[in-house]
Amino acid sequence: MVSVTSDMDIAASSRALRQAAARTAALLRTAPEADAPVPGLVWSVAETAAHLVGGLQHYTAFVTGNEDAREYFQLAADAKTPAERAAVANARALDELAERDLGRLADMMVEAAANFVTVAAGRPHDELILTDTGLFMTVPVMTAAMLGEQLVHGLDIARAVRRRWPIARDDALLVIGGVMAMAPEYVDRQQTAGLHVAYELRFKGGPRYKLTIDDATAAVTAPDGRADCWIFADPAAFLLVGYGRAGQWGQALRGKIVVGGRKPWLGLKFGKILTSI
Repeated sequence: MVSVTSDMDIAASSRALRQAAARTAALLRTAPEADAPVPGLVWSVAETAAHLVGGLQHYTAFVTGNEDAREYFQLAADAKTPAERAAVANARALDELAERDLGRLADMMVEAAANFVTVAAGRPHDELILTDTGLFMTVPVMTAAMLGEQLVHGLDIARAVRRRWPIARDDALLVIGGVMAMAPEYVDRQQTAGLHVAYELRFKGGPRYKLTIDDATAAVTAPDGRADCWIFADPAAFLLVGYGRAGQWGQALRGKIVVGGRKPWLGLKFGKILTSI
């Protein structure tokens, strides 16, 4: 994990995770159709909800040690990226969790979030825990990742049932802290081969990070005033672009993402540097 994540607020992330799970559960309880397709996904509303529940349950088991993430690697022997390994793990988790009743899934969602927060609270914050993506994560990063899942897939479900799903700036900033910790592992090796560039990421109402790309490798550090390009972003907009739920150009045209610096044109490349979280 990178040093810039040492100040991640685990208490705030834990509260936000439970609140987001409760929001998702409330949405499920009023959703009209369990089998309604979710825009942009291959899942229905019920399958998306089951994915969220299963993710919380599995991460809880990784924290407690009741489940060994290496078992998933045998199913994803050909996977080369965390995203590819996660896709295999997600498919297996959906097979294992057969529940598709939205009311019961809503209850399971709230319980699973509470269980994860409880077991996570008992582990050292700097302990590295292996996950089914192949990455070792600390409890604060895992919590931020689970919060991101709730916010983004909550939006997916809301779009399917035509409901509003605002994402608060503070919640988005909590997720971004986890994203920055994982970012070096999600660098697109092909797109960044031979590339040497430093970005300063500035988030409205939040912290700054420096992301350095050096020939298919990446590092995240605190900013030092030396960057080729800076990106100023609304946290929620950055989150949606990073998770593939919004286009970089659309957010830029709305003024949600602004680029500058000595080489502002490098901002156009940023969307291709990382694979989708």
